[in-house]
Amino acid sequence: MELMNQSVHLESELKKALAGNEFRLFYQPKVNLSTGKIEGMEALIRWEHPEKGLIPPAEFIPIAEESGLIIPMGEWVLRNACLQTKEWIESGFSPLVMSVNLSVRQLYQPNLVEAVEQILKETQLAPEYLELEITESMMVDKNLVIEVIKELRTLGVQMSLDDFGTGYSSLHYLNEFQIDSIKIDQSFIRNCTSNSYNSSIVKMIIEMAHRLNLKIVAEGVETKEELIFLQKNSCNQGQGYLFSRPLPAEEISKRILEIEEIVSQKGIFQQLHNKRMMEEALESSRQELRDIMHQQQGMIFKVIKENDRFIHTLCDGQLMYRMGQNPEQVIGKELKDFLPPNLAKEKTKYYQMAWEETENVTYEAEHNGIHYFASLSSVKNNGQVTGIIGSCVDITEQKRIELALKEKNFIYQIITDHMLDLIGMLDINGKVVYASPSHEKLLGFPASHFLGDSVLPLIHPEDIPALHEQFLSIRKLKTSRQLMMRYKHANGGWVDIEAKVSPVFNEDGEIKYFIAVGRKRSIEK
Repeated sequence: MELMNQSVHLESELKKALAGNEFRLFYQPKVNLSTGKIEGMEALIRWEHPEKGLIPPAEFIPIAEESGLIIPMGEWVLRNACLQTKEWIESGFSPLVMSVNLSVRQLYQPNLVEAVEQILKETQLAPEYLELEITESMMVDKNLVIEVIKELRTLGVQMSLDDFGTGYSSLHYLNEFQIDSIKIDQSFIRNCTSNSYNSSIVKMIIEMAHRLNLKIVAEGVETKEELIFLQKNSCNQGQGYLFSRPLPAEEISKRILEIEEIVSQKGIFQQLHNKRMMEEALESSRQELRDIMHQQQGMIFKVIKENDRFIHTLCDGQLMYRMGQNPEQVIGKELKDFLPPNLAKEKTKYYQMAWEETENVTYEAEHNGIHYFASLSSVKNNGQVTGIIGSCVDITEQKRIELALKEKNFIYQIITDHMLDLIGMLDINGKVVYASPSHEKLLGFPASHFLGDSVLPLIHPEDIPALHEQFLSIRKLKTSRQLMMRYKHANGGWVDIEAKVSPVFNEDGEIKYFIAVGRKRSIEK
């Protein structure tokens, strides 16, 4: 009860604070870790209570969210942050992007996009200088959030995913949501120079972000060691107490030059940093490519064309070694240098097809007892084909299974072709789905004559009632039955057949087919 009363009292005070203009915005800079320049600010709300002083957001934001006051409070933050950004730009500061956190209620309010657009018009701030931050925990209604983000980005506003790495499905969200940047949660930055787990996580997130063409921001940077670590791993921006704690606009304005000196004073010198970043990134990419190509189970190769000759410039993969080859035997050489002339000539045709941009160029081949499937595609630069990329997978086991099946089918065919017993399969409706070749020998009709039709027209009319009763019994009891019937011969006579009919069941225990195995007893003229 006491907690409830406190919440009600705090909610009442929040309403007064909003009306009495007791809220303040503090700003924390985002610094380019290469140049040291401030490229952005994050707007953070503070409550300057007339009696209690500054109240941290953790104490009043949950109440504002629950009561719905977060909507007008959020609009107040957004409007004043945009006004401050406009003021800084007009005062001669380098253009910077202002980040504003969206709450859950704001993200799901029906008129969010209209409210953002209206505030941008009121403050006359270009939309590219506004970034809205969301967290993945807000994305309960995925389809709605995707649509909202799409509309906000249509305005020209940037979108950022905050606290990245703390949720189990962050990668999933990056794939589906149109995000411009991600912020690595400070829990990973903390001790990233001494904790191998944190270090690996941060490196992985930075590398992934670059591959997805996303800007990457590190939160909670507090030491020069963390700064240097982030620089070495090509992080774009840093934010944290090493540069500045959140401060009012007037204090940040006085400290901008001081803040922009921190990277050069405590980090790696810019030119050395840039060169080192490029060298490390290049070597890392090369090594990663080499490792991937070598370890993958198939084979990858690249081919260029020089003087009408197809030359291999890359080739590696476990499949290559299983075929008894290695990169040294292939790289820098033509097909004829390591394959028999007839095979080299045949494969060159496929290379030429890929070079001429034929789609879906594929072939199967065998080398040293290994069967493989190859797929080729052209590589273009400025609209011109500059190479061919090929990938191969081992299909030896698949070929072995296919051969075994062919042999079994061959043996089965021989048996069925020479056996005298009739073998037939009927579906649940009594239609023939298989008839053995022996049908022609015993009944005079080819096996194809029976397929797709009921057998009843070929049964002696006097035998049909008893046959019908027997089939009903099989279906009801789900057991085999011995049947007697007269089958019509192609010469017009009748063949006395004795057959055993057995049900075949599906996974649910229901009858799917009937198998009938019969033999001739006598022929009546």
